[in-house]
Amino acid sequence: MSHKEYPEFESAPTEPSKVAEAVASYTVSPSAIARTPVAKSRCIAGLEATDDVWEFAQKHQLVPHLETAIRLVRESFHDIRTIYLTFDPDPEIPSLDGVVIHARAGGALEDLVQQDRAFALRFVQEVPNEVRGKISLFLGSA
Repeated sequence: MSHKEYPEFESAPTEPSKVAEAVASYTVSPSAIARTPVAKSRCIAGLEATDDVWEFAQKHQLVPHLETAIRLVRESFHDIRTIYLTFDPDPEIPSLDGVVIHARAGGALEDLVQQDRAFALRFVQEVPNEVRGKISLFLGSA
């Protein structure tokens, strides 16, 4: 197969434009930056809340109670490795939907059981009965 020859391109001489356009440079003032709303990530007690967690918590006014529950987890378990939130919808009974606090903690099993009992006791004392069923803890060992 031979290469196809292409005719050489002859460029026309360039002529300067007869239309003048104004050139403007733009700068952003610091005061304009301060007024620009920045999307905040949604956090509950320092934990990122996904859209479904946030919407459920707002709808059921759970944010202050989730903050209490998360504080209790941090205070009750001595060696928290990870902690995060998920929304747990019930596929059949919407009134059983809830937010789950997932925590992984290090330590001996006996210690974790004792710490879990201490958490449960404080949870019952500090979180109102009407919202307790919408917040649960899933504890795993690290």
